[in-house]
Amino acid sequence: MFAAWLLPRFMLQALRARQPDRIAVLEETPCKTVSQQENTLILSISHGAERTGVHPGMTVSQALARCPNLQVRYRDGQAEQAVQSLLLKAAESWTPDYESTRPGICVLDLSHTRWLSQEIHLHAWQDRGLQMRQDMQTQGYDLRVGFAENADLAILAAHVADPVRVLRAGVAEEKHVLHDLPLTILNPSPPVLEVLSLWGIRTLGQLVALPRADLASRLGAEGLRLRDMAQGGKERLLSLVRSQEQFREVVELESPIESLEPLMHLLERLLQRLSAQLAASWHVAGSLNLTLRFADRSSHERDLGVAEPTREVPVLMRLLRTYLEGLTAAAPIIGVSLELTPVRAASSQPTLFERGLSDPNRFAETLSALEVLLGRGRVGRAELLPSRRPDAYHVAGFLESFTASALASTSDADQFIGLPLQRFRPPRPALVTLHQQRPVELRLDGTVLSVRESRGPWLLSGNWWDLRQVWQHEIWEVEDMQGVLYRLIQENNRWFVEGLYG
Repeated sequence: MFAAWLLPRFMLQALRARQPDRIAVLEETPCKTVSQQENTLILSISHGAERTGVHPGMTVSQALARCPNLQVRYRDGQAEQAVQSLLLKAAESWTPDYESTRPGICVLDLSHTRWLSQEIHLHAWQDRGLQMRQDMQTQGYDLRVGFAENADLAILAAHVADPVRVLRAGVAEEKHVLHDLPLTILNPSPPVLEVLSLWGIRTLGQLVALPRADLASRLGAEGLRLRDMAQGGKERLLSLVRSQEQFREVVELESPIESLEPLMHLLERLLQRLSAQLAASWHVAGSLNLTLRFADRSSHERDLGVAEPTREVPVLMRLLRTYLEGLTAAAPIIGVSLELTPVRAASSQPTLFERGLSDPNRFAETLSALEVLLGRGRVGRAELLPSRRPDAYHVAGFLESFTASALASTSDADQFIGLPLQRFRPPRPALVTLHQQRPVELRLDGTVLSVRESRGPWLLSGNWWDLRQVWQHEIWEVEDMQGVLYRLIQENNRWFVEGLYG
């Protein structure tokens, strides 16, 4: 279900003009001469001016001939933008999915609202529409609300609303009320509107009566689009508005903070304000960025990930407290900055047999406490790096998702067939005797082993672009007189037994 909000006579409402007065709205830039003003086209008129026979599209001189006491005003672009922003802000309090269709009109997608499945009766929708209308009425604006099962039909319903109208798809009798609506509400391009006016087509009903094939051959795709909209429209995706609001609070302290509890009290107040802003925009916090400025002009910044995105203040406070309890500072705090990264709340429901953490945020607090105890980068899981160097890995957080390289390393394509290698960790130092650059004798843990056969060398190297991390291995496979296969590596002119096969 979709809801369309319409501010009728939008330009006049933006000017805060009284509808009973006889007022006409012209372009924003005032004309320099009287003759130029008389030839200017009227964009919008009030109810009082309409009753005298004045209509949009007339020139000022034509309108004054019919209504001598007509008041002429110029449209205010900044005021219109402010009212449109106010309209969208009110829509955001009902659903996160809404479209700014054109000035004075916005469409709300209500298909994901929780109360939709419960309110299927006509009176229930009427009550909801009156509540929506009241949001703008309290600020002095006249709002019309239309409900329908697609966005275009909801817009048409708003044009016939008084003040709320619900149009149900498949009910032909309800769509007949749309036939008397003017063609201009479909917002056709000026050339097409001029052609239709020459044909005498001025209402939606007259447009629908035209043969579809003939209309397409003469007006093309736009003609078909206008005819479809006049019949109630089709399913389409909304051009959703996504606000780029920044959720950040900065405080400069008059009195420095020297202990944890005053700082936590301040952070709690900041989180309460930020959480309210997140709730208003239908977001949750995916991470926190905390910056502390100290009296010695130094600063400390840290990003804290939220295991399960939330805007619950107690959960975020526990995360901050766990981190700050392990932080030491050499000077008092004179400034605090807290920023939340907004993300969409997860809407998927876990399956019956899915196993997961009962409280991911509590688990994250435990990991943070361990990191404070053991040091940063020492808590997590070992994840292989995309490198040929043996045992090349890094420590990834337990709550981080697996990278593409880590998933690729576990695929069936990388499983080699052959004798398994029993690795020695760490590799055992050895003395190797060479003859003609090939191993012939191996001394390992005081035991002398004669080499019956050897294969190699295989050279491995990497990170040649970084002198601090460059590495190079020479690998040999040797077999002693008892048939035991060993794997030898030479690194920096030193020999090691990396393991044995079988």
